[in-house]
Amino acid sequence: MGPVDSHHLDIIRLAWSRELTARPDADDRAVRVADDTGTIRFLRLGETSALVGPRWAIERADGHTAEELTESATLLALTQDRSGRCAGPVVLAYGTDYQDPVTGRPPLVSHERDHVRQVEAACPPDDVAEARVADRERWFTILDDAQQPVGCAGYTEFQGFLADVGVLTAPEFRRRGLGATVAGIATDDALDSGLIAQCRSPRGNPATRALAARVGYRELGTYAEVTISRSTL
Repeated sequence: MGPVDSHHLDIIRLAWSRELTARPDADDRAVRVADDTGTIRFLRLGETSALVGPRWAIERADGHTAEELTESATLLALTQDRSGRCAGPVVLAYGTDYQDPVTGRPPLVSHERDHVRQVEAACPPDDVAEARVADRERWFTILDDAQQPVGCAGYTEFQGFLADVGVLTAPEFRRRGLGATVAGIATDDALDSGLIAQCRSPRGNPATRALAARVGYRELGTYAEVTISRSTL
């Protein structure tokens, strides 16, 4: 599995530059002052990075390396007098290749949100909150021989170029390859739609990161954000 090629990398950076209104494509850190926001957002893609937030936060971050700013402790330290809460960091991985053809009988796949909800009902709340499959725009759920939903994936278009993919498998059906299978189905559909597939995995969740790797995703960057208490802005 080789690195993401330069063309795909340019597209990924363009999508995130739209999201942050700060383009991470220079040797220096791209920054955007947003004094009216209650969020500090930091992105690292390859050797480039971007930081968006109030001026005071950008000034405090100036002495930190990009690697340091991918740590939640560093980001929270910037807001220690302003009651910050950190979401992330998440590892950003990208899928640009179609899956190998399925051998044997292809799985039965549903595109109904109700089947996604049934998978969610069988899973721990933290897993549901991480995957957020039912909140996405397109859904793919594998049904077993009894037409019961056992695993699902979905994606939402992100800034016109990427497909944010989430995957969830019912606990009793895990470790059977179903997560990778349904993630691959969603990935192929995203590629058919002209999108690059993007997976956001909590850095401390090796299972999610390993699943993305099995589907052929390549880790490229890190994203984190800190929400600041409105009373301390």
